[in-house]
Amino acid sequence: MNPSSRALLRLAPLFIGLTLAANTAAAPIVLTADAIERAGIVVAALHAARAARAVPALGVVLDPLPLIQLSGAIATAEAKVAGAKAKVVLEQQQMAQASALYQRHDTSLADYQKAQEDLAANQALLAVERTRRAALLAESEASWGAATGAALRENADPLPQLAAGKEMLVGLSLPPGTMLAAPPQQAVAVAAGIRFNLRLVGLVPRMLGGYPGQSFLYVAAMEPAMPIGTTVSASLPTGPEGDGVLVHWSAVSWQKGRALVFRLGAGNRVEPVPIATDTPIADGYFVSAVLSPGDHVIVSGADLLLGLAQNPPTAARKK
Repeated sequence: MNPSSRALLRLAPLFIGLTLAANTAAAPIVLTADAIERAGIVVAALHAARAARAVPALGVVLDPLPLIQLSGAIATAEAKVAGAKAKVVLEQQQMAQASALYQRHDTSLADYQKAQEDLAANQALLAVERTRRAALLAESEASWGAATGAALRENADPLPQLAAGKEMLVGLSLPPGTMLAAPPQQAVAVAAGIRFNLRLVGLVPRMLGGYPGQSFLYVAAMEPAMPIGTTVSASLPTGPEGDGVLVHWSAVSWQKGRALVFRLGAGNRVEPVPIATDTPIADGYFVSAVLSPGDHVIVSGADLLLGLAQNPPTAARKK
């Protein structure tokens, strides 16, 4: 017999009213103080918390090289435009000088025409370089969005940090049908068991993450434990903060995809309370309904109660 089974048999005689409710994991249970102590059940009071409603986002750590290379290509295009423009200015000066000389009959028609041709050639080259630059900028905005496109044009934040390996690039997307008019500037994500902060770069007009919905580009401090391709999950706030409580991860049990918390009331009466888990915060979930600050919930041993309620041991059924 494994330790969990022995614990269930030890607790079985101490529970009263173990019947399943129609819409919850179990009917209310009454525990004796001795049962709580013998089972190693830990009870804690809930504390007030403030958080905003959020939507789930799924994404991945992206390879920053394409963005860095595009930034370099744009910088090269800008340099070519600047060089071509400088040549045009020089040729315009030489054309003005040749025109003055030709009017005074101090230069030949051939020299004058040569100056015209040189100016026209450099003006054409400038037009070509500007067209190439415009195409590159249009491509960058179409692929990466307006905000990232602006950063690419100026080699601005976060490009230097990405190139230096100080930050990593994270693409996130929302479920189909979910839209954010103003994505949060800051968010918290989880990857490889690590929680970390995200900083918004901008909206991206193509799928970047795990959902085929609205996508965003974020950056975060470089984390060696998160190589390119690591799956990232996040919760993006959708509005102002509200009042509620923090329910620690350890207090939550799951039954058929539903989250439950066991609340301990007067007379050690234990009540299974379904909660919403759509707003994860540090160390747990933000819950704005059904639970209140000061409520006592089981933070260790909840799964034991759930297992006993669903599968009463033989000793309990015979009594």
